[in-house]
Amino acid sequence: MYIKHKLYATDVAGIAEENLPWEKLAGKTLLLTGATGLIGTTLVDVLMHKNRADNLNVTICAAGRNDKIARERFADYLSDKNFAFVKLDVNKPIEGDFRADYVIHAASNSHNYLFATDPVNTITANIIGTNNLLEFAVKSGAERFVFLSSGEVYGKALNDTDIFSEDYCGYIDCNTLRAGYPESKRAGEALCQAYISGHGLDAVIVRPCRIYGATMRLDDSKAMSEFIRNGVRGEDIVLKSHGLPRFSFCYGADCVSGILYCLLKGECGAAYNIADSSEILSLREIAEYISSLAGRKVVFELPSEAQAKGFSKAVNAVLDNKKLRTLGWTPKDDTRSGVKKTVEILKSIL
Repeated sequence: MYIKHKLYATDVAGIAEENLPWEKLAGKTLLLTGATGLIGTTLVDVLMHKNRADNLNVTICAAGRNDKIARERFADYLSDKNFAFVKLDVNKPIEGDFRADYVIHAASNSHNYLFATDPVNTITANIIGTNNLLEFAVKSGAERFVFLSSGEVYGKALNDTDIFSEDYCGYIDCNTLRAGYPESKRAGEALCQAYISGHGLDAVIVRPCRIYGATMRLDDSKAMSEFIRNGVRGEDIVLKSHGLPRFSFCYGADCVSGILYCLLKGECGAAYNIADSSEILSLREIAEYISSLAGRKVVFELPSEAQAKGFSKAVNAVLDNKKLRTLGWTPKDDTRSGVKKTVEILKSIL
């Protein structure tokens, strides 16, 4: 397990105990791209826990581009017969005799700084990478393909009080650098629908909101991640805007749980929001809460030019999670409890 902390271990074990049809994965092979990311790391930990606790015997092919990070995150599994790290660039076709019964495509740039400084790879992983993996899934005769899209596909709310259900469509100015991320996620979703229709592939789309948790990368430039790092280091919380927007957030373990519900119980062709809906806080309220945990204060700082280019233009982005709840999923942590847990875990290991 990547993080040796009782709170994280409890999260992992709790997901593995969810009332899901785990038998669908028994003896199968699952390819997970973006395996060393915030979501992918926890997903690997859950499935390996399930293998060892309940003899699920699912082979996990954790794909990524960086051997060093993979060896660090998956050190406990490198000699396990049910685990393999696959060095893979999703922008290149997957060749050879390799096959998988399930594919989860979670490889994507996912934070503001990379949207601005690595815009081409941001787009290509979501379009070319998705197409390559869909082709691979068809050739493999895969039982299901899961595409991790984003709550950003909804764009800017047409009205500030709008709640984004899965059929909502807001405004995106496509002729901007920042549009590369949401527009390519939209295109990735359209590709899934094309392969469902054109090749009979079983595919499900998940739309996570803003995700945070202890497995986040330390170079993650999302506002919540920066707030948490400030809190862990006992620093003032730096707010690079007035902090008025309200966004849906979700604790990483709850997001992974939601993905597994979609993988094992979701409807082919359907999209599902993953978000906590218990309390919607503004960025300023979150910053103030984390500063109270750290005994510090909130300070305002102008963003750099690169940071500003990567910022979302959404004023509010609140996702409805009723559809995912119909599958039986329930988030275990709200924003305050999830943030507190994340800070506590990271304080012990950083």
